[in-house]
Amino acid sequence: MIRCHVLVITFLFGIIILSTACNLTSEPTSTPLSVLSSPLATIPSSSPVPATPTPTLLPVPSATPTATPTLTLIPTRTQAPFLPADLVIINPQNASKLRQVAVLPEMDASVAAYSPDSQWLAMGFFRTNQVKIWDLTNGEELLTLSGHIDPRSISYLAFSPDGSRLASGARGWDEFNDSLILWDTITGQELQRFSGVLGAISPDWQLVALTQREHLQAAPLILYDLASSEELHTLEAPGEIYAVSFSPQGQQVAAIMYSIYQDLFSFWWVDSGQLDRTIYDWVGFSYSPDSRFIAALVDTGSGDIGELNTFDAATFKWIKTLTKNADTLWFAYPAFSPDGQVLAASCGDHVTLWDTETWLELTSLPTSGPTGLVFSPDGRILTTFTRSGIVQLWGVLGGK
Repeated sequence: MIRCHVLVITFLFGIIILSTACNLTSEPTSTPLSVLSSPLATIPSSSPVPATPTPTLLPVPSATPTATPTLTLIPTRTQAPFLPADLVIINPQNASKLRQVAVLPEMDASVAAYSPDSQWLAMGFFRTNQVKIWDLTNGEELLTLSGHIDPRSISYLAFSPDGSRLASGARGWDEFNDSLILWDTITGQELQRFSGVLGAISPDWQLVALTQREHLQAAPLILYDLASSEELHTLEAPGEIYAVSFSPQGQQVAAIMYSIYQDLFSFWWVDSGQLDRTIYDWVGFSYSPDSRFIAALVDTGSGDIGELNTFDAATFKWIKTLTKNADTLWFAYPAFSPDGQVLAASCGDHVTLWDTETWLELTSLPTSGPTGLVFSPDGRILTTFTRSGIVQLWGVLGGK
């Protein structure tokens, strides 16, 4: 099963080879060392010229000038229809009335994130190595960000709480092409780059977690204060980390790893840096917004199909098995609505929704091999993207 995961991920990333698009910016090459020796570069506050830190080990840079990325600064009308004005919050009572309300004119999305006000949608793509931002109030493309060099995929996106910055992460063909970039969402300027690492930003944008891939041994996950560059904790990892995430309130940080022919997840407490637990049979998970529940895809040894189970997030005690037909091969992690009342997950050729109060199934949406799910922060839109490349926006029309 795990080897199947690796083969499929390799296949997805292999799609990039077919692209004829040229990367428009250049990224410095980092040489891994064995010890961290300098503080993280802070985000520039006044200079209009983006700064690129030059990493030592676990990318901890000193700022040097870099070229401004190629941007689409003048809004370009896409073919995406405008969203209906009367969309209402998706809940257990109206979920059966969900319908497709828009389609974005892009293919091969790998990750998506909404701005806090739900007005902008950012998406990362396999083929182009780009990140694009759309204004969903009028269907216009605002920015195209082309700063990641030779990644296998754009794998991480997150807006700052005020929407002024966007973090994008990419896993490269080689370790030194891994990168995490912070962007200005108004100008599209690159504010800060962490080269040669994988990482994530805490929900309040106070912390950054960074790790460096190593083939001979597991590299630690290191927590920094984003503003002061102070190193807070070094978290020893039992495997090679290839994705990082924080819990919704930032109390825990989790990493998915590969070790001895299997995937595993580890969870650490952010305040103390102590390891909470390591789980060996999950292949993906999501927290509910209030951190009460965890919805986890569980490997059952049945090829690319596994169970979707719910757990108490505090104790990790099992609550219920929702389906034994959940996708585990394509890493389409389940998604909770912002109020936590609805859970959505990929199940073959459709997306199924459940009521989190009763755990009863609400409805299913016909899609073509969903590989990603995300709710808008205002709870009015469920976005799905698929193996066939379609980006669909689903909603419930008011009064219907």
